[in-house]
Amino acid sequence: MSIKELSFREERFTSGHRLCAGCGATIIVRQVLMATDKPVVVCCPTGCLEVSTTIYPSTAWEVPYIHNAFENAAATLSGVESAYRVLMRRGKMDRRDIRFVAFGGDGGTYDIGLQALSGVFERGHRMVYVCYDNQAYMNCLSTSCLIMTENGLKKITEVKEGDKIYAFDQKTHQLVLRRCTGVFDNGIREVYGVETLHHSIKATANHPFLVLKRNGRGRRDSFVWKTLAEIKVGDEVVVLKNLENKYFDTEKIKNIRLAGCEPTLDLRVEDEHNFIADGIVVHNTGIQRSSATPLGAWTTTSPVGKVIPGKTQNRKDLTACVAAHNIPYVAQASPSHWRDLVTKAEKAFNAEGPAFLNILAPCPRGWRYPTNQTIRMARLAVETCFWPLYEVENGNWRLTHKPKEKKPLVEWLKPQGRFKHLFKPENRHVMEEFQAKVDEDWNNLLKRCQIE
Repeated sequence: MSIKELSFREERFTSGHRLCAGCGATIIVRQVLMATDKPVVVCCPTGCLEVSTTIYPSTAWEVPYIHNAFENAAATLSGVESAYRVLMRRGKMDRRDIRFVAFGGDGGTYDIGLQALSGVFERGHRMVYVCYDNQAYMNCLSTSCLIMTENGLKKITEVKEGDKIYAFDQKTHQLVLRRCTGVFDNGIREVYGVETLHHSIKATANHPFLVLKRNGRGRRDSFVWKTLAEIKVGDEVVVLKNLENKYFDTEKIKNIRLAGCEPTLDLRVEDEHNFIADGIVVHNTGIQRSSATPLGAWTTTSPVGKVIPGKTQNRKDLTACVAAHNIPYVAQASPSHWRDLVTKAEKAFNAEGPAFLNILAPCPRGWRYPTNQTIRMARLAVETCFWPLYEVENGNWRLTHKPKEKKPLVEWLKPQGRFKHLFKPENRHVMEEFQAKVDEDWNNLLKRCQIE
């Protein structure tokens, strides 16, 4: 299919969403949805894509869309697909040849959503699951926020690494002092104003707040973390009522409104991973490791220090895990090779049974590179063979792109801030181990695959 032919396809994912500049997920969604002209139903679990495209009452989706919990997109969509087949069989619905597709991040796919995903493949539902793999759990507060510190209230812009700031102990429900272990500038983002009876704060849609969950008569209430996009007016958030007596309470959300675009910052806090901002308990920074995070990468939960040089494990090979389910179609793709991606998406939509696409989604914020370099980062991942392009069709493995010249992994690592520590002499062994793993996996893939 040519670019010209694609340009005549209906746009099903519109502009005006709140995803970051340079986000790889937006490119992936557009390319995948252009691969079919059939009616489509989309399901999306909690994640970057969901919170930034469905801010009530707006949506960027021009198709029927279902949002559900972090862990069960595959289960939800399989239920919709089953209901469709039953209605068709009973003659209660006109035959429309509908396609069903889920878009989930690596957190909701590699990790928390893997059980539901495996069940879908085992049961044989005809649906497509697309993982946009940005290799971490990716959240931020307005720079106007006031942070409760050991030395009194400070603007978030004044907080420094090493400062002691107040946090909420989720076991004792007491106020505790914890060290700030990182301050991160996340650029200009769209923020929302949140108001309770006595407090107000501005945060991005994907920033988590601690919310009271009422479990009914005879059952103890509990606290859960919800992103701002998941919170609604009337929900009760945890607030600090009295610093001197270290007293916390909950207050109902009175109002949530779009406040505009502002500079944003994140903090990272040891142990409790939360802090008190404008009197409200909020989670600390995102960019947390997932099982898709590569060896050696810095995240807030795989920090770089004297003892540990970033993540100590290799990433999970989810594409191979899915292929072991023996479903009709599995593929690995990259937005840098659009024709290859769209062709694979076409095959996935036309498969007679479950299909899975694992697509690399470079993230400027988490990977720490300029926003205009997304496609370059995706292409380098392919050309260094960190992210090979292949498909498994009815059990047959086939390489769909072989680089003319395999580039050294360092060319992909160097532009990314999350790997800068690997270039220090004391961490060179991690880079060498990473390169050796990529070489081993590539050679094993060549042995297994037919070459296009």
